Order: sequence, then structure tokens, then C-alpha cells
Amino acid sequence: MRKLKKKMISILKFATGGKFHFITVVIIKMYLKSREIIKNEEKYMAYKLYYLKLVNEEKTLQYDRELKKDELDLISESNEILGSFNSFCDYYYIFKSNLKDLEDYLKLVEPLENKISSAIIMRNVINEINKLVINFAVAFRNYLDHYEITIKEIAGEETREYREFKSKSSKYFDKYFEYRFLYNLRHYNVHYKLPVSKIEGDIHKKKRIFLIEKDKLQKWDGWKSIIKSDIDNLKGDINLSDFVKKCRHMISEFNKDISYYNEPEVLGALKIMKRYEKKNETPYLVEEIIENDKKRFKIKEMYSEYINSINNIFNLGIVSCSSYTKDFGLQIFDPFDLMFSKDEKEKFGLN
Repeated sequence: MRKLKKKMISILKFATGGKFHFITVVIIKMYLKSREIIKNEEKYMAYKLYYLKLVNEEKTLQYDRELKKDELDLISESNEILGSFNSFCDYYYIFKSNLKDLEDYLKLVEPLENKISSAIIMRNVINEINKLVINFAVAFRNYLDHYEITIKEIAGEETREYREFKSKSSKYFDKYFEYRFLYNLRHYNVHYKLPVSKIEGDIHKKKRIFLIEKDKLQKWDGWKSIIKSDIDNLKGDINLSDFVKKCRHMISEFNKDISYYNEPEVLGALKIMKRYEKKNETPYLVEEIIENDKKRFKIKEMYSEYINSINNIFNLGIVSCSSYTKDFGLQIFDPFDLMFSKDEKEKFGLN
């Protein structure tokens, strides 16, 4: 995030409509690379803001104004930050989707009332469960590895952001057997056996129980010492359904902990892009190019990263949030106007 931080700060007058509020002055000092709009004498380029709206039940693009290069760069940098945030969320939702696939299939095959009429069908059921367990474990590794690699690339290994990620990951690794086991399950599957290999029937609960057998886990010599100790201390086989339930709770808490939705850069980018919001209208950038007396236009969307970011934050169960750092001051995300009075909005530059 530190490289993005260097890009992200120069809203000043723009962010507050010309008013220098405390929040804006502290958080917004962004270095904007100078870009030429006029490339040469024969080629003229300009970006103009249009809004797509319905007029008499027909879609139309309505001109708003021409954008100066500083404002154009600010939009670009904001979308870059929000795009990075959305990429984190994509990996989480892919992982969560794999988790739901596994949960849904277990709900289908666990009840004893759903007859499995032959050994061949039962083997196919176990194979399907193993496929879903493996997909789940791989998605978990991809999710974690993507977070770490991206933060390392954006911020660097010697930064606060990377240290915080490693610290939080270590905290969950130490606290949850589910985290440790799931993170290493892919290696067990690749180098030794499929995880689920046993079924028991619970007459009282009228359900099948799919199990990862303790003795088979113990026979593999590829576990790290801490995981081997975990397995040795198990009271018995791992009930897959119980394991998955614990994973869902653990992952939900972990993702909120490591998602940087409340980083000042993200909140600042959301605040910038929210200023282009109009009811029932969608903003677009129209690139106008005049070259050798010929005029061309390119229409570019500018709002999808903002819309997806808001949706991703809501999907985390967050309605509003704020962040304070020494470098950026106070940053606030309050899309539904839930947190602040009219006077407070004026004070913080939220109007």
C-alpha cells in the first residue's frame, strides 16, 4: 500500500469543493505524474465527463464538463486503489464459493433418508466430496498466497502493511487448528492420499458422517511438526461437517481482520469517486481525439471499481467505517449517511 500511498494524496480543494477541512488537508497529498493532453501540434486529446441517463425511456449520454488532467489522474489513481482492493475480495469470494459448494453437497448426501443404493454410487459420493474438499483447500491457499504476494509487491516486505498481514496470519495459524490443517491439506492430498476415506451412520441424528481418518493422517511423514502434534492430539477421526462449520467462522473473522477496507487509501478513493454519484445516472469518461482534422471518440467506464468496492464492503458485513493514521488523519466511509449530523458532515468535509 505504500507505493499507492505516494500516488494517492492531492484532493485538497477538489475533495471539499474548495474548503480546506482538517480531514482533507491531512490525508490528501498525492504526487500526480504530469501527463500531456496535447501530444503534438497535429493531435489533440481531451477527456470529458458525461452521464448516461434515461430521457423519455431512451438512454442518452449527457455532457457534464471537461476534466482537467489533475482531476483525471485522481480518478485513475482512485480506481487503481479500488481495483486492488476488489482483487483481494475476488479471491475471498472464490474461496467462499468453494466452501458453499462443499456445504451444499454434504447437506444433500448426509441424511440417511437419501438412499445410496450401491457401493459404486457410494464411492462416487466419496470421490465428489474429496473433489470439493481439495478445491476448498486449494482455494484457501490461493486466497492467502495472493494476499501475501500482492501486499509484498505493492508495499514491500519492510512495511507496516506487510508486517501486519504476517502478524495477523500468524495469530490465526497459532489459534486455529482448522487454519493450520487446511493450509497443509493440499500437500497431504498431492503427496499421499485423498482426505475423506470413511463413513459412519448416526442412527439418532439420522445422518451419515464423513470422516478424515486420524490413523491415515498419522502415517504420512510430510507434516510439519506442529501439524503432526495436532493430529496426534486428536481425540478421533475428523468429522468433516464439524470441521467445515468451524472453518466458516474462522475464515469470516480472518478475512475481516486482513481486508484493508479501512485503509485510508481505500476510504479516500471511495470518497473521491462518490462525488461523481448522481441518482439514476452513470458517469463515463469520453476521450475526444482530434488528429489531422479528424475527430474520434472513445467511451470509457469509470465507476465499476467504485460500485464493486462498496458491494464488497457491504458483503463483509460493514455498513460504515473509519480509519485514523498519523499520515492521513481521519478517513470515513459512510455511504448511507448513518454516522454523522449535518454539522459534523460540514466539519469533516463530507457534504
